[in-house]
Amino acid sequence: MTNTEITGIVVASLPVSDLARSAAFYRDLLGLTYAREFTNEEIVTGCALADFETGYMIALRRRDTTQGHADLRGEHPVIVGVPDRETLRKVYDRLADQGFQPEKGEHADAAWIEVVDPDGICTRFAVATAKPEFFGVGPAGFYDEPRLRVSARR
Repeated sequence: MTNTEITGIVVASLPVSDLARSAAFYRDLLGLTYAREFTNEEIVTGCALADFETGYMIALRRRDTTQGHADLRGEHPVIVGVPDRETLRKVYDRLADQGFQPEKGEHADAAWIEVVDPDGICTRFAVATAKPEFFGVGPAGFYDEPRLRVSARR
């Protein structure tokens, strides 16, 4: 079943330790415009960068102002889609030329490249190859039977 009411993710939000450094990193990595700031009474606690042409944003929040001091180091909460392998190669070359030190790989869902931000959070660029069947991913590899008990649809 496809949900035609959903068009995609509009904003991804990340906790960061240095707001200005991370804003410059994502601006340069994704070619975004510095578009918004969020403040409390005293300090800037967050900001957003946007691609107004395609309609998405990356929001950044100072980790020390988030509840529980959120930490996504080592994770890749943002995955940017690219249309094909040739475009993925071009993105890799551009990022390498700009000094971002991209890594590349491939797994059952995508061919990808990945860049690590100043906080250790990864951003992936991927050509999706996902198939409509279940598989799990663990330290020992893939598995084909779900382990998590998910309630039935409403």
